[in-house]
Amino acid sequence: MELSELIESVDILEYISQYTEFTEKNGEYWALSPFKDENTPSFSVRKETNSFYDFSSGIGGNVLTFIRYYDRCGYPEAIEKLKNYSGLDGRTMGCRRLSVTEVAKRFSPPKMKPKQVKSTVLSDDYMQRYEKRADKLAVWEQEGISKASLDKFQVYYDSFSNRLVYPIRNPDGKIVNIGGRTLDEDWKEKKLRKYTYFMSWGELKTIYGLAENLEAIKKRREIIIFEGCKSVLMADTWGVNNAGAILTSHLNPNQMKLLIGLGCRVAFALDKDVSIREDHNITRLKQFVNVEYIWDGSGLLDEKDSLVDKGPDVWNKLYEGRLTWR
Repeated sequence: MELSELIESVDILEYISQYTEFTEKNGEYWALSPFKDENTPSFSVRKETNSFYDFSSGIGGNVLTFIRYYDRCGYPEAIEKLKNYSGLDGRTMGCRRLSVTEVAKRFSPPKMKPKQVKSTVLSDDYMQRYEKRADKLAVWEQEGISKASLDKFQVYYDSFSNRLVYPIRNPDGKIVNIGGRTLDEDWKEKKLRKYTYFMSWGELKTIYGLAENLEAIKKRREIIIFEGCKSVLMADTWGVNNAGAILTSHLNPNQMKLLIGLGCRVAFALDKDVSIREDHNITRLKQFVNVEYIWDGSGLLDEKDSLVDKGPDVWNKLYEGRLTWR
């Protein structure tokens, strides 16, 4: 048995239930974190992906990851613990010695079989498990985001984790993750993450907002790239509906390929404290498409500001003064 097969053969909910008690809510399983003392459940297990995520510590992954962090051990010991749990102790797996026949098979011409690619894709109606609570969505409305933009990007409320939640889609429009923004006013004291994701990413292969704004991006032949999802919603409220977010402060190779595939101008509007010219993948990108960037040379923003934080007038002034990276 290969290691990946071993991991998939273990029901992660059953395994972690040895250490904490779960409560089911709309197909999701929540518990107090087994990694630290807490009073509010912040530990989530997703059976459809056989993975966990601990919002209190930011740790997430498969059952092997859990064993490593819970038992504070390395990979070899964690694998042995998992084998023992599965009743496979004494059986070989992973890097075993191959017989002559197996070696011949390993180096024989491959059979033409379709490659099975595993990816997390949630159902189209996945967001229906959450609530459309006007009093909770009002938090973002009061910050300037319109109800129309909240509806367009399917922002809902998760009462269990007390977070605003929103789907993150791949370029084909399929939901591949759920983002969440805590409404707990004491999130810093409780050491909660203000923004988080409900499932581990693996490789980030999408740009937030690309699926929703693709038509406008193609029409204008330009995509504006922000860091976070909230900037995309705020810009959409102002009629700037050709934007997307890379969900971090740097462009990764997968996102670079997506932007090249669009074949349009890319205008980077990353937070003020990010140095765009030091980003290796943005440097590579400008070999294939026209790259512009927005720079606050007039000191209109505070040091940690997003470029939409000071309102539409400041945004328009910054956008009009954007620079071309040649």
